Amino acid sequence: MKNIILVGMMSSGKSTLGKKLARSLGYTFVDLDKLIEKDQQVDIPSIFTQKGESYFRDVESRLLKTILPGQAVVLASGGGTPCFFDNMDYIQTLGVSIFLDVPAPDLARRIDSHAKDDRPILSGAASLLQTLEQKIEERRPYYSRADITLTGDIEVGHLLETLRPLL
Repeated sequence: MKNIILVGMMSSGKSTLGKKLARSLGYTFVDLDKLIEKDQQVDIPSIFTQKGESYFRDVESRLLKTILPGQAVVLASGGGTPCFFDNMDYIQTLGVSIFLDVPAPDLARRIDSHAKDDRPILSGAASLLQTLEQKIEERRPYYSRADITLTGDIEVGHLLETLRPLL
């Protein structure tokens, strides 16, 4: 059974959709950010503050590579995961990758509805919308390498129909 790897910006729905998808398929759901926090025994904003983004990206890449092909995992990657080191190449060897392409205004609304301070790359941003638009454009070349791109509201049932032939 092939793994499913969800990529996309923060608040694009990777964890929410990933949990539903894993449940529907009988797969194990893995949230890479949660793996990092468990490994480091501290939350992600603290890692950024105490050790910096470079350290975080090293840990992120190392833990990504603990996921192996054929484990029947739905993995919610971090928003920046595909953009560092050879992570997107590795993601493509793991199974079927899916880019959740959510427009910046929708992401901004979702982020505004919960605490922004759990998103280290947004700290100090003068304009949330402008920062998100910039990040999307920087990351799109990596995200667009995914096997499937989904836009708009994503129904698990429709996604399952699309995925079944690929698994």
